[in-house]
Amino acid sequence: MHKILSILLAGFFFILNAEALTVVPFVHSFDPEDTNEKTFQYYVENKTDDFLAFEISVFRRKLDKKGNDILEKDTESFMLRPSQIIIPPHSYRNVKVKWRGNEEFKKNPEKEQAFRVVMSQFPVNLKKKKEKNQQAAIQVVYEIKASLYATPKTAKPDLKIVSENAKFIVLRNDGNRRAELKKSDLVIRDKKITDLIKPNDVDTVVMANGTRIYEKKAK
Repeated sequence: MHKILSILLAGFFFILNAEALTVVPFVHSFDPEDTNEKTFQYYVENKTDDFLAFEISVFRRKLDKKGNDILEKDTESFMLRPSQIIIPPHSYRNVKVKWRGNEEFKKNPEKEQAFRVVMSQFPVNLKKKKEKNQQAAIQVVYEIKASLYATPKTAKPDLKIVSENAKFIVLRNDGNRRAELKKSDLVIRDKKITDLIKPNDVDTVVMANGTRIYEKKAK
């Protein structure tokens, strides 16, 4: 499970202990036509000594050729209950999510749709006011981006090699489901794709009808 947490201090970001906050599931896929899968929950656990408050939003997700997220706010596809949560120290809350569908799904019900569930912290102060001469505390800011996929049962990836040179490999997914690189059986000159690209990219995906450029690892 991958968690990205950060501390905001004097306008700069620093990495925080990743065990401070837990979100389950961090990657979730459901069948949008299966009644039993349309409703699910996120489990958010606060392992810090402070109260944490979050606003939860859903974004439609695309990837550019370098793998960067392109996000668009989505208020149509899901119902969130609650959309804001306050988690006491060393406690947890559940967020209920229900699929409502959207126009894109009506037009193309066989294609997978990708989303980000973004949990953004907002300030909350439930402690007594500081004494006048008390030193200001560090403001901790968390933002968690979980991966969510509406995946029809018939959707499948179709990953292909578009081009290759000494530095890069270009892949195209002509399927209607994301292609997970670590599950790919593509080979170039008897070597698997995952053995040729940088290790940090092995766990990435190529979205349905998407193209990705991967940098080769140094020999």
